[in-house]
Amino acid sequence: MRTILCPATLLTICFFALLPTSGAQSPAPLKDPIVNFGLQAGPIFPSTLFRVRANEGVSEEGIVYTISPNLGFQFGGMATFRLNSKFQLHGGIMLLLRNYDCTAVRAEERLDLQLRTTVYDIPLVLAYYQRLSDRMLLSVGTGLSLQSTPTNLSVFTPDLEVLSRRRSSIVPASLTLAGLEFRQDKGGFFLGLSYSITPFPLYDTTFRAKFDGQDNFFRLPHIGDYFGLLLRYYLD
Repeated sequence: MRTILCPATLLTICFFALLPTSGAQSPAPLKDPIVNFGLQAGPIFPSTLFRVRANEGVSEEGIVYTISPNLGFQFGGMATFRLNSKFQLHGGIMLLLRNYDCTAVRAEERLDLQLRTTVYDIPLVLAYYQRLSDRMLLSVGTGLSLQSTPTNLSVFTPDLEVLSRRRSSIVPASLTLAGLEFRQDKGGFFLGLSYSITPFPLYDTTFRAKFDGQDNFFRLPHIGDYFGLLLRYYLD
């Protein structure tokens, strides 16, 4: 005896047979790329919370000399190398554009001007990364950077002159990095924070301040610490 399927039953069987399986519905997980190249930029700003500090000194004449970090900017190219399923290596070359307010104050008299510095920075950071989702990673790392100061700097007004002489062509610094990486099928973004401490001064800065027609000289070390917000766009 043969069993004859009605058209409705046949259509139902065909409908369920043509439905995609659960594996086909979900996208394949993104593989961690071995190497990523990207462009990075972001502001550099002072914050006493993160120990970015002003350099200050008082002369025998009672003049207070100060070098205070101001808002700056960083940009350059970075590469990320995947070492294994948990660790990455970040490296590249960055250009740091820093602004400093230089002041000399005696009683009610105040002299000030702005010093602009350009520093070439070569960072190298070992980072631990944890996958939060298929397309988002959390990275936390620490390492070092080599900061190069190409030239001596000099700015002046009739009453105030600031001369910054570099101590060395290359100064080492510590660098801490933390952020979130958002990946796409091709390329992606990295949004994070960076904090750099320079244990050695970048410059020896000499002030010449004129009060009551008399020149006064004072020397301060120029610290290069910075705290920044960065955005990196991966090209591949």
